[in-house]
Amino acid sequence: MRLSTAQIHNQGLQGMLQRQQAIAKTQQQMTTGSKLVTAADDPAAFSNAQRLDHAVSSLEQFGRNSGHLERRLGLQENALADAGDHLIRARELVIRANTPTLSNDDRKVIAVEMRQLRAELISIGNRGDGAGRALFAGTRDGVVPFADNGGSITYAGDAGRNDVDVAPDLAVADTDPGSALFLRVATGDGIVRGSAGAGNSGSGVLASASVTDHGSWNGAGVTVEFLDGANYRVLDAGGTEIGTGTWQDGQTISAGGVQMQLNGAPAAGDRFGVERAGERDIFATLDALADAMEAPDDSPADSARRTNVLTAGLGDLATAQEHLLAARASTGARLSTLDHAAESRSATSLALEGTLSDLRDTDYAEAASRFAMQMTALQAAQQVTVRIQGLSLFNLL
Repeated sequence: MRLSTAQIHNQGLQGMLQRQQAIAKTQQQMTTGSKLVTAADDPAAFSNAQRLDHAVSSLEQFGRNSGHLERRLGLQENALADAGDHLIRARELVIRANTPTLSNDDRKVIAVEMRQLRAELISIGNRGDGAGRALFAGTRDGVVPFADNGGSITYAGDAGRNDVDVAPDLAVADTDPGSALFLRVATGDGIVRGSAGAGNSGSGVLASASVTDHGSWNGAGVTVEFLDGANYRVLDAGGTEIGTGTWQDGQTISAGGVQMQLNGAPAAGDRFGVERAGERDIFATLDALADAMEAPDDSPADSARRTNVLTAGLGDLATAQEHLLAARASTGARLSTLDHAAESRSATSLALEGTLSDLRDTDYAEAASRFAMQMTALQAAQQVTVRIQGLSLFNLL
C-alpha cells in the first residue's frame, strides 16, 4: 500500500500525541497519588474502590454514633453514682433520726437535709448530655423529665430507649428512661415488705419481715393482729385465721411461709403485715421518711409509729441502692461493648484501607519507571518524525 507524505506525517503526529497523553496520565497519577483518576482507568477496580469507600464511610458514621453514645452513657454512670451517694447519705440520716435521745427539733433539722437530698435527686434525674438532650427522658427530646408539683413527682419522658448502631449488625441501648431508674423501684427486700398499721396505738415495732418458705408462701399478704397485749392471731389475705399465739417481746412470728420479728408492747387491735413488695418512686420514699422525722414524738406510740416508718424506709433505701447499682452495671456493660466495637471497627477499617490502597494508590516506583520509559519512547518518536519530515523523492535523485 502506498503512503503519502501527509499520511506518514499524520501517523507520526498521532503516535506522539498518544505518547504525550500516556505521559500526562502518568504525571497525573504521580501528582494525585491515585491510579484510578476516572472509571475508564480500570472499571472493575474503580467500582470496588467505590464500594470500599462506602464501607469506610459507614464505619466512620458508626464511630461518630459510638462516640456520642459513649459520652451519654458515661454521663449516666456519673449520675447514677451521684444518686447512689445520695441514698447512702439518706440511710445515714434515717439511722441518726431513729436515735431515741433526739428531740423533735433535732429530727426536724434532719428532715430538712432529707428533703434537700430529694431535691438534688430530682436535679440528677433532669441532667442533660450537653447537646440539648435530657439523659433520662427515654426517647423524648426537648422535655425536662421530672417536675415537683406540690410534693408529687410528674414524669414528662417516656419508657422507651433508643438503640444506636455502633457497628455492622450491632446496636447498643442508649441511656435508660427515668421512669425505670427513679420511679419503678422495688420496695422492702425486693420480695416482701413489712409495715405497721397506721392506726396502731401500742409501742410495737416491726423490726424485720421476710419469706422463710417460698413453697408455703403464696405471694399474698399475711397480717398479725393483736387481740390484747398478750395474744395475737395471724390472718391470710382473705382474713382467714391461719395461726394464733401468745406474745413475748422480741418474738419472731412465722406463718404462711413468712416471718416477722416484733419488739415492744403492741396494744389490742394493733396490726402488722407482710405483703408482696411493690414499686415506689425514690422521691416518695424520701418524702415519707422526711414526714416521719417531722412528726411529733410525744408518746411511746408516736415513737413506735416513727420507728416503723423509718425501719421500713431503711429497707426501701437498701433495695433502691441495689436497683441503681444494677443500672450502673448495665451501663458499664454497654460501655464495654462500645470499647470492643471500637476495636473491631479499627481493625476492619485498617483492612479496608489496605485494600483500597492496593486498588487505588499509585505505586510511585512503578510509575517513575513507566514515566522514564514513556519519555524515552516520546523522544525517539520525535526524532523519527523529524527525520521523516526531512525526506522526499528528491533525496534519491
